[in-house]
Amino acid sequence: MAPRASRRQAERQARSAQHLGERRRAADAEGPLTVLPVAVDQLRAAIAKLPESQRPAAAERAVQLLDGLRQDIAES
Repeated sequence: MAPRASRRQAERQARSAQHLGERRRAADAEGPLTVLPVAVDQLRAAIAKLPESQRPAAAERAVQLLDGLRQDIAES
């Protein structure tokens, strides 16, 4: 029974990745301001796929990077 559940989970992850990829390509055609929320969704999805024990550190690192970027933009 476990292989069946694993296969379903893999299929679901593949559909999700395909959906995010399609959203990203469509957003690319619209420009950077449209791509930004899709990129954040992709980041969230990548963090959610990590083992539970690794998610907090990955989220903290993402927040640090985004805060640093925000600060750089504000200073320029």
